[in-house]
Amino acid sequence: MEEIRTGKNGMPGEVHREDRRPGAAGKPAKTGRTAERPDILVVMSDQHCFMNTGFADRRVDTPELERIAGEGMLFERCYCNAPLCVPSRMSFLTGQLPSDLGIFNNDSALPSDMPTIAHEFGRLGYETVLVGRMHFKGDDQRHGFDRRICGDVTSQYWGTGGKAREDFGVYAGTTNRLHCTEAAGGGLSPVMIYDEEVKNRAVEFLDQWEQGERKKPLFLMVGFYGPHFPFVCREDLYRKYQGRFQAEECERDRDIPGLPIYEEYQKECSGDLLRDCRAAYCGLAEQVDGYVGLLYDRFREGRRNKDHRFFYLSDHGEQLGRRGIFGKQTLYEHALRVPFVAAGTGIPVGVCGEPVGLLDVSRTLLSAAGEVKDLSDWHRGRTVDLKSPDLAGHWIRIQQMLERGGEKYLAEAAVRGRYKVMRAGEAWYVYDLETDGEETRNLTEVWPERARALIREAVEAGCFLEEQEVRRLILQEQKVCDRQKRLKAWGKAARPEEWATVRFPPGAVREPIR
Repeated sequence: MEEIRTGKNGMPGEVHREDRRPGAAGKPAKTGRTAERPDILVVMSDQHCFMNTGFADRRVDTPELERIAGEGMLFERCYCNAPLCVPSRMSFLTGQLPSDLGIFNNDSALPSDMPTIAHEFGRLGYETVLVGRMHFKGDDQRHGFDRRICGDVTSQYWGTGGKAREDFGVYAGTTNRLHCTEAAGGGLSPVMIYDEEVKNRAVEFLDQWEQGERKKPLFLMVGFYGPHFPFVCREDLYRKYQGRFQAEECERDRDIPGLPIYEEYQKECSGDLLRDCRAAYCGLAEQVDGYVGLLYDRFREGRRNKDHRFFYLSDHGEQLGRRGIFGKQTLYEHALRVPFVAAGTGIPVGVCGEPVGLLDVSRTLLSAAGEVKDLSDWHRGRTVDLKSPDLAGHWIRIQQMLERGGEKYLAEAAVRGRYKVMRAGEAWYVYDLETDGEETRNLTEVWPERARALIREAVEAGCFLEEQEVRRLILQEQKVCDRQKRLKAWGKAARPEEWATVRFPPGAVREPIR
C-alpha cells in the first residue's frame, strides 16, 4: 500500500512503501565494496535555460552556480533530449530516447517495469532518495527510488490539474503554456512555496543522514519546480530585473522570424508584459540559484573525508516570448539548452564548450558510481570523462512530437559541434549556431552543398528515424492521446485522491503585483 507522510505545513512528506516480504527488512544488497563508492547529489530544476544564467547574460545573478562552476566543470552547451518535462525527465532517468519509450507528452506514465538509474544505483548498493519534483504520472511515484520525500507539485492523475487546481488560487492554469502570461509580477506563487519546502526537506534529510549510521553510499536527487512559470517571484527581485530589461529588446526578440511548424505556439504579447515575464523568470532563477548553493555547501560539509560528486542541471529551457513563444516545446536553442555544472572529488576546474546531452549526463552519473556492466546494452548516452571531456564528433539527438492544424508531427534534431540539423515532416533545416545564434538562416537555402553533407552525416550516424518508424510513432501517439482523453474524463468526474501531490492551504498564495 503506497502512503505519503505529512510533512511541515500540511504538505506531503515521505512517499514510502512497506515491504512485507519475509526477511526483507534489513536485507543486505549484494553489492561488493560499496563503501568506496562516492556519495552523489543531483539537483534538477524545471525549465531553466542556460541563456538565463550569469554564464551567458551578466544581467542575471546566479552567483552560486558560478561559484560551483569555479570549483568544478561547467558545460556551456548541454542539451535536453526532449523539450518537454515528462519526455525529458523519463529519458534522463531511463537512458532511452522518447521514441524508445513511446513518451512524448506530459500525460504519459513511465511503465513500472522500465529500469531507471535509480534501480541501477540500488543494484550497486546505494541508498536512493528523491526529494521533491520528478513529474511521475500515475500510481508509481518512486520508479526505483528507495524513498520519496515530499510529493510533487503537479497533479498525479489525469484531468485533475490546470484550472481544476483550486488550491492554486489566482495561479490556477498558469503552469500551462496557453495561460502562462495571465500572472506576472511580484508575489507569492505555488512554485515559490513548493521550492522553499523542497529545500527545507532536503536539508533536513541531509542532517538526518549525517547523524545516522550511513551503511550505504547515497544517491540523492532534489527536484525544484522553479524557474517554471507562472512568472512570479519575490517583489524585490522582480523590481530589480524590471530595471535590467527593456520592453524594446523584448519586442525585438518577439519579432524574430520563426518556422511555420510553430506558428500555432505563438502568443500576442506586448513588450511591457514580455519584460515583466522575463523579470519574474530571472528572479525565480536567482531564487533557485540560492537553494542550489545552500544544498551544495550542506552536502560538502558532511563529506570532507569522503568521495562525493555534485551535479546541477535542468530538464529543458524557456523561450520567454522569443518569436512570440513561451515555455519549451520547440527545437530552438532557448528551449533546448540547460545549465550543467559538475563538482566534487576528482573533478577539475574547467569549461567544456562541446555539446553534451542529458542522456550523457545520466550515463556519466552511473559511471561515477563505479564500473557498471552491460551499460551500453540499454543506455543510449555516452559517458563523459569529467577529468578531461572529449566530445568532439559526438551527435546529440533530440525528439519532439508536435501538432499543427490538428495533425501530429515528429520533429527531430541532431547537434554536433557548431551545427544543428533538424527535420520536421518533409522539411530539413540546418543551422550554423556559431554565426547564426538566432537560427534564422537555413543553410539548405543559402549553402545547400554544406547542408546536404551535414544531413547525410547525421542520417548515417543514425540520428534520424526511418520514415516507417516515424509513421508508426505518430499513429501510436494518436492512440495514446485518445486513451489519455478517457483518463482525463475519469479524473474530472471521479476526483481521485492524489496522495503524492502537494496541496496548498487557503490563503497561502499572494496575487502578483506589476
